[in-house]
Amino acid sequence: MANKIDIYILSGFLGSGKSTLLARLLEFEQYQGRKLGVIMNEMGEKSIDSAIVPGDVTLKELLNGCICCSLQGTLSSQMKDMADTYELDAIYIESTGAAHLIEVVDACTHLSIVHNVDLKGIVTVVNAKQWLEGRMSGKLKKLLKEQVKHADAIIVNKIDTIDEIEKDGLMEGIRTINPEAVRIPAVFADIDLSRLQSIKRKHTSQEHTHEHYHLHLHTFTVSVKNPVNRIQLEKKLMEVSGQLYRAKGFVRLDETPGLHLFNYSYGVTMYERCRQQKDYTTELVFIGENLNEEQIKTTVSECQTNE
Repeated sequence: MANKIDIYILSGFLGSGKSTLLARLLEFEQYQGRKLGVIMNEMGEKSIDSAIVPGDVTLKELLNGCICCSLQGTLSSQMKDMADTYELDAIYIESTGAAHLIEVVDACTHLSIVHNVDLKGIVTVVNAKQWLEGRMSGKLKKLLKEQVKHADAIIVNKIDTIDEIEKDGLMEGIRTINPEAVRIPAVFADIDLSRLQSIKRKHTSQEHTHEHYHLHLHTFTVSVKNPVNRIQLEKKLMEVSGQLYRAKGFVRLDETPGLHLFNYSYGVTMYERCRQQKDYTTELVFIGENLNEEQIKTTVSECQTNE
């Protein structure tokens, strides 16, 4: 029988740094000569994060839904198709930030694929400041704790945004929720990646009991036809009503040529010049609770400049 394909599930709430970690893992694995596949789940109908996946990595995208809910069967079939079609050493599954891990695990152990894959572990990425401040609904707080509870490794990312006393309290709080997991503080998900290859999957009765929290995340896409004023956009996004958890997409800036990958998470905005020469559509995806869609569309429009 051929060797089983290693499966790693990347979990974590919106903007925690999953895609940054995935990019580092793919580079690390390819350096070792491993053949890789990625299954990427995004809440919106447009794919943004797939831009970080190298062209020689097999990629499947599950859009406009969550793999723990409406797309669970689709995840199993995509994994089976990958296993049957390609000779892979590992598949990385990046779940949407709203995913419930137990349903994702169930999909990875479906009878159609269970003999072809080996679930190595779940890696959950936590935004340190977001975890401490907890500015979100009660349901989302429960979701974050669930993602930590069922992880085999926990990357406490953006640790530089809190002080040492806060760090000690945060790490101890996470240890209390999940004492068995490996806990690694990080900045920009920069860690010793070999530690994740040696994690051990937990097998406990907890995986058979799970309460599903029905979240009310609002996701929509806004077209950005003209270059934007970076400073103006950052300021106005801080003023929108509701709770904006995440915004991402491709934009052009009025101050410099070229296409940029835009990321907004928990009040922090980042722009990265696109290295891959692809014809990306300039648009932004917004994800949050109680968002005023028309207000945000107007905000984006006001931040654009005439060419």
